[in-house]
This record gives sequence, structure tokens and C-alpha cells, in this order.
Amino acid sequence: MEAQITKIRPAARLISTIGEDLIGDVYAAIVELVKNSYDADSSKVDIVFRYTKVDNEDVLKIEIEDDGHGMSNEVVLNAWLVPATKDKVNRVSSPGGRLFQGKKGIGRYAAAVLGETLILSTVDLKGEKTEVLINWSHFESKEFLEDVEILVTKEEGTNNLSGTKLYITASGKKMAQWGRSELASLTNELRKLKSPLLVNQDEFQINLAFIDCPFEEYNNNIFEIEAFPIIELFDYKISGVITEEGIVNALYENNAEPNLPADVINIKIEVSRNEQYCGPIEFDIRVFDRDPEAISNLIDKGLIDPISNLAVGKRDARRMLDEVYGVNLYREGFRIRPYGNGGIDWLNLDKDRIQNFSLRVSNNQVVGFVNIKPERISHLEEKSARDGLKENAYYFGLVRLLKSVLKELEERRFSYRQKTGKGRQTKNVSQEIQNLFDYSTLTDEVSKKLSHLQIDESVVKEISKIIHKDAERKSKFLENIQNTIAIYQGQATLGKIVTVLLHEGRKPVHYFKQQSPNLSRWLIHYKAERKWDNDLYDDILSRLENFKQQSEILADLFRRLDPLAKQNRGEKKEFYIKGAITKALRIFEGKLNDGNILNQVECNDDIKLKGWEEDLLIALTNLIENSIYWLSQTNAGEKKIKIDVVDNEEIIIHYKDSGPGIEKFNIESGVIFEPGFSKKLDGTGLGLPIAGEAIERLNGTITAHHSDAGAYFTIELKK
Repeated sequence: MEAQITKIRPAARLISTIGEDLIGDVYAAIVELVKNSYDADSSKVDIVFRYTKVDNEDVLKIEIEDDGHGMSNEVVLNAWLVPATKDKVNRVSSPGGRLFQGKKGIGRYAAAVLGETLILSTVDLKGEKTEVLINWSHFESKEFLEDVEILVTKEEGTNNLSGTKLYITASGKKMAQWGRSELASLTNELRKLKSPLLVNQDEFQINLAFIDCPFEEYNNNIFEIEAFPIIELFDYKISGVITEEGIVNALYENNAEPNLPADVINIKIEVSRNEQYCGPIEFDIRVFDRDPEAISNLIDKGLIDPISNLAVGKRDARRMLDEVYGVNLYREGFRIRPYGNGGIDWLNLDKDRIQNFSLRVSNNQVVGFVNIKPERISHLEEKSARDGLKENAYYFGLVRLLKSVLKELEERRFSYRQKTGKGRQTKNVSQEIQNLFDYSTLTDEVSKKLSHLQIDESVVKEISKIIHKDAERKSKFLENIQNTIAIYQGQATLGKIVTVLLHEGRKPVHYFKQQSPNLSRWLIHYKAERKWDNDLYDDILSRLENFKQQSEILADLFRRLDPLAKQNRGEKKEFYIKGAITKALRIFEGKLNDGNILNQVECNDDIKLKGWEEDLLIALTNLIENSIYWLSQTNAGEKKIKIDVVDNEEIIIHYKDSGPGIEKFNIESGVIFEPGFSKKLDGTGLGLPIAGEAIERLNGTITAHHSDAGAYFTIELKK
């Protein structure tokens, strides 16, 4: 056997793999080179697209120049020309104190994506000038990386100012990468590159110029890259910070009409088991309504096209929104791609909106800016391929925090739009159906019309009688429809509390599963031995007794849930209010005990009401389910549900809990009873509307009241 020691020899095409395969696209390539200029403590970077000819061939020369500290010959040889160097990882920040944006040591190879050749010309602070000539095709023609020869020149003691210039030459396919739409996309990418959150960010200007460009709108134009002006014309905005513990300090602003008051928000957001807090977060999330009225309002606010400096029409306004929408993610002021690109809905806003169209906003309505801390603080790690963050527990925590913050905006926006009539108007289904079968207006209108025509009074009465009979006949259909709706609402409520079934039914089912094999084994043993065994007999008897007890637990659970699943409601009957309250609380017996939630009921035993007991059960079940959810979200004080019943001319049920309560603006606007409105992040928004309609079937009303002590509802029932 012969042993030998060898070394890994990187293939020459490794460079094209680093550049073309990892950088991704031409926009990312430009961004990587701009980040390098920022890391060099530059005050500005100039990007010039110069269209020219070389040997009668069309050529694009891309020049990227900064006024940073430049690089010495030693740094060029031992860092810049070394793939994946740890130089920036070890140093963390620049001499000027900027946190490095590029740390993987591959960003400079982005030039390979942009053109066939590269000339690097850099001058350090001592005046030492170094130039490097690279022909990227050599990395494809040579076998090993060490076989590629690169020309490097050095000139000491020059009078040149410090800085770095890159000269990239592109022809053929490399030049064809830059069409009209790609130049527009590049401009947009650069506008998004710097976060508008950091108003005190040290000066770093990006300039973009096009010389002899074949596209007229860009030809000989110099753009000083600034944020999109449209973002200042938002309809709604929530901005602020989230601490390491998930505490939100934010300001909500409504700009949909002038002089509306702002709202200060201070909340604590809890994360789930597979999520982690990801350090301090700064956020600025702006929402635009995109209906015709809102677009007109946007134009009236003074929207100007940044290129032509002219006022825009509705089509251009929508186009400008399409250019800018998305939730952009930044680390210390510089954008992390691809978050914020139009098609990247990384918070799943569109998916959430499908589930709740009235309340949620879609991705194309949102312009967001989120700033996170460095990896060592946030634990949010960028992928080497520059295509986003690694999806670890900290990433999922970030998503949870941002969606919870956006929900605060969505609630307030929904409340405002419903109150002002701008939102989609949702109505009480039962009441709308009742109106369909109401013939009183028709009877009055027909009588008036016939009277004006001087029709005989007896004829008028006869026609009214015919209408009345038809109304009586159809009232039976109305009753059937209302009963069917009530059944569906009961089953919908049952669906909302399926966790109760899973929670309390799991233990008996688990017991059956575990013990059934034991019983089978013992009986087989008994049959084989054919002799009496007192111990075996006692074991079998004991297990059968436990089977009976667990079956009773399961049967009792089904009995408690049965009223919500009834297929036939029958006739209205008198029922005891306290009995209905007790049944509703018993449904959640296990959940209440597990959550250490006390419940107190003050109600005389003899208070009765005629109607369907199931309707009161439906209403109370939805209230209790909400209370258990919100009480589980708080760690403060005693957790309690209290129900007091007063019997006077009407029966009034006072329902209170000690949870976080309901905001006053949501109560005043009435949105909490609108289908689709939910304060739960993944809620359906059906609970309170179903409760409201169930109480209406009992000839009553349910009202929410603002209270600093928790949620407070009153149910008023007419006798």
C-alpha cells in the first residue's frame, strides 16, 4: 500500500461559480459593488453606464467609482484577490466605524456577472496606486485557479486622492442584459438600497448616469438616487421599535384625510415554541388603499413623477405603487435582497388576505422598511448565495413580530374604513333575510298607488289581503332558513372549539388504545391455561371498570358539545338561564382548569326565558372561547371570567373577564361584530358576529363596553 499527501486544487471556473452562480443577477451584482464602496468609508459612489464602440462593435462600459480609503497593494494581493477571505469577518467594521455590509468575501466577483473584463484602479490613503486587469474568460479556459495569471501594477507616492474605480467592459450577451426595463429595475433597486429609517445615517450618496444611452428617457441623464417620493403620501402608517423582549413602542398615523389624530401603541408580543426574539427591530410600515377614490386622493396629495417632475394620472400612480410595494428588510441601513421585491411576499400577506379579505391588506398595498441588527445580535444569518436569510427560529420570530405589528395597523384601518363607509359593508345575515320577507313596505306602496288611481276601497283591501296571505305562506320558509342558519352557526362554533374535543377526548382514546392489547393478551392467556387465576381476573375486572369510567368521560364530553351540533332545533321552549351558562362553561372545563382560569356565576336558579337554549349556548361559547384565548396571552394578575345575571323588566347578562380587554376605538366603530374582524393573528373573525346573531334570535342584543379591567359585554334579553 502506498500513501501520499496531496492538496485540494480549486478549479479555475470556481470564480465564475462564485460570481455568476452565487451573486444571482445583474442588480445584485451592482448592489454588491456599491456595498463595497460603502465599506470603504466613501461619501459617494458614482455608477456610469457608458455606451460606445470598440473595433466597430457596440460595447457597454460600466464605471463604478468611490472616494473611500482605497486599498494598498498588500490588501489587493492578500485580501481582494483571495476568494472568501475572512478579512471583514475578523474586523467587523471599517476604519470610519461603518458596520461592514459585505462579509462573505465574494462580492467583488460580482463584476464577472456584468462584463467580460475588469480593470481595478485603487489608491490608498498614502497615495499608493494599484491596478489589476482581469479577463474573466481565462477562468474558463484554464484548468486550475493557480494557472490563471493576473496582471497587477503598483505605483507609489502618487498625488491622486484615495478611492477605488472599477472599469467593466460588456459586449454581446453581457451587454444585452441591460434593456430598457432592466435599467428601470436597477434604478428602483438602488432607490431601495438605503433605508429611509436611518435619517441620521452617515452621508453616502449614490449617483447613476447614462452616457449615449440608446433609450431616450435615460440618455445623458444623471440621477441622484433618492427614496421614492410616493412613500411620503401613505394612507396609513405604523412605525416604531420592537425590543429584545418583544415589547412594541409604536405610533399609528392615519393620513387618509387631514388632521386625524395619531395613536400611541405599547404592546407585548409573544412568540411560539419554534420562534425566537431576534434583537431590537426598527420598523416603518406604510399602507396604501388602491380603490379609485384612494388613488385620486393620492394624486391630490401632490404625487410627482421623479423623472419628469410632472403630475401623474391614475395609471401612472398605480404604476409607481407597483414599483415600490413590498416589505423591505435592511441590516444597519442596507437592504437585504430579495425582501421587498414586488413578487416576494415573505410575510404571506396575500395568503392571509384570502382568509380575511375585509380586514387584511395585500402585499401590493404595503411599503415597509424593517431594520435588523448584525448577525451576532439578531442571529438572523444571510445565506451565502445572497438570496435572503436562513429560515431558523429567529427568522420565524421576525415574521411573527412584524405580522403582529401590521395587525395593529389593520385593525385601526378597518375600524376607520367601516366608520366612514369606505370599507366593504358587511351586514347582519339574519336581518337581511328578514328584510327580504318583509312585505309591509310593498303593501303600503301598492295601497298608496291604487288610492291615487281612485280604485275602489274594497279592491285595495282585497289586493292587500292577497299580499298578506303570501307573506304568511312565505314566513314558514323564512323560519326554515333562519333555523338552518342557526344550525350552521352552531356547527361553526363547534368547529372553533374543536381544540376542546382534541384536548379532553385524547386521554380516554389513549387509554383505550393502550389497554386494549393488554385485555386481549390476558384473555388469550386465560384461554390457553384453562385454569382460574384470581390475580388475572382482578386485573381484567379493574381494566374494564377503567374502560367504563373513560367511556363516561368521553360520553359526557359529547353530551356537552351536542347542543352545538343539533340538526333539528324543534320548537321554542322555556329554559333556565343559569343552566345554559353552566353548560357553556362545562364545555371548556378542562381548558379552564389547565389555564388556572376561575369562573364565577351570579344568577338565580329560577330565571327562565322562552326560546332556543342553543342560541344562548352559541353566544356564550364564543365569548368564553375568546376569553380563554386572551387570558392565556397574559401573565398579569388573577385570570377570571365573571357572569352576573340581573332579572328586571329584561334579563341582562353581564359578562366580564380579566384579560387585556378591547380597545375603545374598536368598540365605538362597532367593527368587533363585523364578520372578518379579529384581533387574533390567525383568527376567522366569526365568533362575535355569530354570537350577535344568536342573541338576536332570542329577541335580544349584545353590546361591548370599554373597560380597563378586561373585556365586558352585556346581553339584554326581552322576556
